[in-house]
Amino acid sequence: MAAAVDGSALLWLALLLFSPHGMLMAPRKSVISLSPPWSRIFEGENVTLTCNKNNPTEDSPTQWFHNDINLPTNTSNYNIVNASTQHSGKYECQNQNLLRSKPVHLEVFKDWLLLQTSAKEVLEGESLSLRCHGWKDWTVFKPIYYKDKKAFKYHYENNVTITIMPTVANGSGAYYCSGFFSPKHWEEEDRCFSEYLNITVIKAQQSKYIWLQLTFPLLVMTLLLVDTWLYVSTNEQFKSFLKMKMTGEGNKLQNLHPVAEA
Repeated sequence: MAAAVDGSALLWLALLLFSPHGMLMAPRKSVISLSPPWSRIFEGENVTLTCNKNNPTEDSPTQWFHNDINLPTNTSNYNIVNASTQHSGKYECQNQNLLRSKPVHLEVFKDWLLLQTSAKEVLEGESLSLRCHGWKDWTVFKPIYYKDKKAFKYHYENNVTITIMPTVANGSGAYYCSGFFSPKHWEEEDRCFSEYLNITVIKAQQSKYIWLQLTFPLLVMTLLLVDTWLYVSTNEQFKSFLKMKMTGEGNKLQNLHPVAEA
């Protein structure tokens, strides 16, 4: 029966090593999220940076970094109130037992109109949110969105967020928006324009463990078959051994019987 046990041990060892929760699990990184979700804001506005919003680590102090300088706080939220250009820069966070997060770049502007985006780099197939945002949250009438100096989205609603699905072939480029601040004066000379924002669309790469994802089911099936064969083979050998033993003992008993004389 040891062979069957060895087969089961091999199966469970393979499941442990090649499962997503086994050796393939990389150390987790901390993740920064923004509320509101824009990394481009005006002076005087507020934004909250949260470390690991969807997977908080209980009772775990958080380190915050601004342009690689450690900030004097250890809470999971970092609040920026009445933002100024000094708040612009690279932000990172790190929870205990996790790796440092990818940087988030915050930009603080002083302008009339600002194109806000959910990301400056987006994977092909992912959605991208855009917002034409007015100074002091003024209403932007009849906003138009442009890419590489060509309009691609007209809106008759005001202060709305649009969602697009850019591709590698035609998604990357210089984006900006325009609109009016008056509901009555819509002459072209009254139209305001935002600064350009370069957005890059990245082709999604296949997982570097794709070969394991393909071979793992085959490996499990093979080990199951081997385990079953070892069990059946060992069981048959055990039955044969018992049968031979019982036959041998029967012959011994028969030889012990007295032989009748002629």
